[in-house]
Amino acid sequence: MTDTVTGNPTIEAYTGPINLSRPHFVGIGGCAMSGLARLLAELGHQVSGSDLHDSATLAALRAAGVQVQVGHDPAHIDGASCVVYTTVAQHAPEVRAARVAGIPVVHRAQVLDSLAASRRLVAVSGSHGKSTTAAMLAHILCALGEDPTHLIGADLTVPGSGARLGRSRLLVAEADESDRSFHFLTPSIAVMTNVTDDHPENFLSHADVMRAYVGFGGRIAPDGFLIVNADCVGATVAADVITDERPDLTVLRYGRDRTADVRLLDVHAEGWSASATVRLPNGTQVRLTLPTPAAHHLDDMAAAVACAVVLGLDPADVAGGACTFAGLRRRFEHIDTRAGVTVIDSYADHPNEIAADLDAARTLARGRVIVVFQPSGHARVLAFGDRIGGVLAEKADHVLLLDVHGTVPAGRPEADTTAIVARLRDGRYCLPLGPDHAARVIARMAGSGDVVLTMGTGDVTGYGRAILDSLGSRSEVALSA
Repeated sequence: MTDTVTGNPTIEAYTGPINLSRPHFVGIGGCAMSGLARLLAELGHQVSGSDLHDSATLAALRAAGVQVQVGHDPAHIDGASCVVYTTVAQHAPEVRAARVAGIPVVHRAQVLDSLAASRRLVAVSGSHGKSTTAAMLAHILCALGEDPTHLIGADLTVPGSGARLGRSRLLVAEADESDRSFHFLTPSIAVMTNVTDDHPENFLSHADVMRAYVGFGGRIAPDGFLIVNADCVGATVAADVITDERPDLTVLRYGRDRTADVRLLDVHAEGWSASATVRLPNGTQVRLTLPTPAAHHLDDMAAAVACAVVLGLDPADVAGGACTFAGLRRRFEHIDTRAGVTVIDSYADHPNEIAADLDAARTLARGRVIVVFQPSGHARVLAFGDRIGGVLAEKADHVLLLDVHGTVPAGRPEADTTAIVARLRDGRYCLPLGPDHAARVIARMAGSGDVVLTMGTGDVTGYGRAILDSLGSRSEVALSA
């Protein structure tokens, strides 16, 4: 197996029994880590964890009975039965100390697989859309009384809502391809939303990415199911390779292509509504409507519906449950509208994701589309900066550009925004100093009918409120004049 640039957790991984009586989570504030920690706490395990900064997520964990400490210190692992980490935290002091002390160090995905041992795992993978797809499926199952456990890499509403402990055997979870840790999982049903080039810090080529997904598909349980996006060439090719080696698997394709078993027809988006007719394998047709202008979320919903079909649920009931899905935090999330300016928060950081969300914003805008963008990851910006700049130049009217978010891996080059800026024409971007400056700039320039997107990772998610406050102040001034 090709190693990753930043470290492949499946190489020389811990292979012994995992004692979860007293796990310590390093980097517990991350959405997927915090969710898994809370599930274990609800199951009765004595859970502790540490993170660099305090947050609302840590507060929610404390309220759930998890012992949380701010800052990393080897003393935190005293008494731990195992230390749980993600690849980004592989060199943290607690992880190093645990290895020296002989305490088992296990990746988050290994703990997830252990949790799934007594359950039926539906693992949602893909370069884009896996959080939304997993959340939609979990929502449908809950709406129909199936009471699943779910673990999603984003919150549905409040901090901690990305994880839920259910009473049924169903477990819906994201399968993270970014560091190949989905190779720890053994799903009964696996979803591939798409397979595209991403995570250049870990994958050396498109062929490298394809091999990772083929390896994941090969881990599906005997006589299991593979749900594949028929509109994505990478996903369909990977599925063909997987099924050549695993003829016991049942493949169900979804999407807009004529080869899809669960096919989207008559896709339409207008205002805060996107709808489509879904034709199922037995010829039944149901109508889906989502409260979003992001028509690409219908593709994610088609994947969720395909999973529900595999699970044997009634199509009409599934459609009814699907139509009540209210969205996911940071996935084209409507923050508010003030002074006629609509502010939306988006996690998009890959060129494909950026393009899809900007297209959705354009359907809403009666004026301009203005973006406050924070590039994510130095390796990604070095690899995709030109493409990111091209998408922003084509689809946005103005761009406020932040510095690159993320740490620079040891021995790897640091990126800046030069390649992105080179694609933006004069007068269409500026470099704000922070949320207050960005808010003042937008309050001056934005007019009624404009749409503002705060887009990317890092602290840009907090800019929306500052922008809305500035817009509100502008409105108050105008009313008093």
